[in-house]
Amino acid sequence: MVDHIALCRGCRVGVRACRFGADDFIAIGPTEGLVRLTCPSDFQGGPDVAHGGWISGVFDDALGRFLTHSGLLTVTATLTVDFLMPVPVERPLILAVRIDNEDGRRRIMSGSLRLGGDDRDRATAHGVWVERRPDHFDRHQAQMSGFRDSMPDS
Repeated sequence: MVDHIALCRGCRVGVRACRFGADDFIAIGPTEGLVRLTCPSDFQGGPDVAHGGWISGVFDDALGRFLTHSGLLTVTATLTVDFLMPVPVERPLILAVRIDNEDGRRRIMSGSLRLGGDDRDRATAHGVWVERRPDHFDRHQAQMSGFRDSMPDS
């Protein structure tokens, strides 16, 4: 089974490309997927090196998006990223996604990020995504309604 996965909600709006550079996302089975991507140069953390925030963000996006494609609406509970080697900007990258285990509403996921044509992981991630309840965002809105939008006095 090979199936292309749609962009996340933030990038579908206004029909724009993925902000993370992850436009080609392919499900290769019910528990595995691949993302072909390139770190945009405006996410540099050092000379020609991707910022760790981009790496973490793209793992969070890709692993969660894979679950959304399979029909699950989830939220990230935990995400741990291991930075193993510098990740270059503006070079073809491959991010592999895998569902490792299911436990009720929880999905344990892992991923690896490699430079295209290289068999060494540059970063890996693992985490837990929880199937969200229908009122998840309503509860958030109710919590936020009690807070003022101003900064505390200094």
